[in-house]
Amino acid sequence: MTRNSKLLLLLILLIAVFAVNSCKKDEQSSISDFLTRSTWNLALLQRFKYVNEALVKTDTIQAGCTLNQTLLFNADNTYNFNNYSCKTGLLSSTWSFTPDMLYLNLNSVISQTSPTFSSKQNVARIINLGQYSLSFDAGDVNIVHKPTDTVVIYRYGFIHSK
Repeated sequence: MTRNSKLLLLLILLIAVFAVNSCKKDEQSSISDFLTRSTWNLALLQRFKYVNEALVKTDTIQAGCTLNQTLLFNADNTYNFNNYSCKTGLLSSTWSFTPDMLYLNLNSVISQTSPTFSSKQNVARIINLGQYSLSFDAGDVNIVHKPTDTVVIYRYGFIHSK
């Protein structure tokens, strides 16, 4: 099985898990419970580049990373990302939900916008949060931009460790 077919199989599996394990974003206690239940393992990181509001490039990032990248959300509203960006070490910061429960305030480099935009939005848009899966978009999300701007979105896909 080639590397590309393995990545495609992983992507299909993640999509299936996301579809089965979606949850409503209307009750903070259950959403917080899902988020803080246990450690999340990074399964897929993609970069989407848009120019003139059209998707022009999609990349799978860190596909060859051999480090176990994990994200742990704590009940005290802190989190730890082990081996973030496929580099040995620990990234720690605070987290919270926005009032509409659609975004996570991550207060770190994970959710910073690109240098193209002057305002830094420390949010990640939740795509899915369920018992077994979490995906969110970070980067140039929740910002106002001109239709001619280049926009870069990073999609993180996680699964719960057993």
